[in-house]
Amino acid sequence: MSNPAEPARASTLSPGVRRAIWGLGVTQIIGWGTTYYLLSLMGGQIARDLDLPKGVMLFGVSMTLVGAALFGPWIGRWQDRRGAREVMTIGSLLVASGLFAISRSTDATLYFLGWSLISLATPMALYSAAFTGLTQLAGSQARRAIIFLTFLGGLASSIAWPTTAWMLTFLDWRGVIAVFALINLVICVPIHLLVLGGRPRDHDGKAANVVPPGLPAEATMRAFLLIAAVLATNAVIFNAWSLLVFPILEGVGFATSAAVFVASFVGVCQVFGRMGEMATGDRFTAFQSATFAIVLLPLSFLVLIFAGGNLIVGCLFALLYGVSNGLMTIARGTLTLVIFGSLGYGERLGKVMFASGLMGAAAPVAGGFVLETAGTGPLIYSLLALTFVSCALMLVLAAHCRRHGLK
Repeated sequence: MSNPAEPARASTLSPGVRRAIWGLGVTQIIGWGTTYYLLSLMGGQIARDLDLPKGVMLFGVSMTLVGAALFGPWIGRWQDRRGAREVMTIGSLLVASGLFAISRSTDATLYFLGWSLISLATPMALYSAAFTGLTQLAGSQARRAIIFLTFLGGLASSIAWPTTAWMLTFLDWRGVIAVFALINLVICVPIHLLVLGGRPRDHDGKAANVVPPGLPAEATMRAFLLIAAVLATNAVIFNAWSLLVFPILEGVGFATSAAVFVASFVGVCQVFGRMGEMATGDRFTAFQSATFAIVLLPLSFLVLIFAGGNLIVGCLFALLYGVSNGLMTIARGTLTLVIFGSLGYGERLGKVMFASGLMGAAAPVAGGFVLETAGTGPLIYSLLALTFVSCALMLVLAAHCRRHGLK
């Protein structure tokens, strides 16, 4: 049995795993595009029609991050016991229900009821659940399967934003969100029913598809705290950026059209990063890839500080930041697997992501406050400082694991 801590070997994935990757790739594009990226283009219209302050309106997305934190461990345990098919199918049904409620809302009550349903569905239908499903199917090949999945899922913003803009030319925001609800219902639900496994078989710890823990029991608690801290710090950076991207870019001198281009190019560069991981996964370990991703973060914000509205420099920022973000999406699933193993993976991933969900939910609110009270410069320098904290934590985690034989 191969060890997922080692470079991802180019052995052939089984037909069932390949089918699951393609199916989940579609559902992740739809799931992320119709939830996390929902308010990027329609938020202003929704806020005006529902008479909500912009910060209150954006709290809907923050609710999904809180939901992932609070419900993630419980849903992961459910998925460990009952399998991915049941959990992810119900998750897509909840997403569809939540979107339909939002599309019918005339005030804050139904609007936030819809987001409440989506917040429960987030850990059931998006990456955490998908990673667990692939781990159950692929076993020691899970790292490679996760890399392929995130390559497809990284297209979510690049597909969702142009599609949403096109639909808004002939539908209002309510119509667009109603269509999104229907897409989750008629596409995601059947895919999850068809490509995912049911109740996992009982394992005796010697089966070929079981990945053993990479660390001895006495070393796992410190590793857990360190990886949770790394991911939580990155969640602050990534979520503050994602929901404040346009005011940040305009604040450093980019015209609106240039800001849209740079922001969209980040999504493309996330895919570049994952393509690179796919091409070089047989040369580097999960820790090496994650460390490389973390180091790119401070470099990206240093470039942004000196961008001054220059489009070429802005694209360099997008390249560094996008590759980092793309690789870290993979790392949160693969590092959890190589450190703790595949048994109980769903619950463990939910616990690892608990702090990330809470910190990520608070990030746009805190970032917006800094932006309004102090300006763009202090916000960027604050994010830069956090990137150095993230680097330091990652280096400590890697050193701790190396001391116990995991590289």
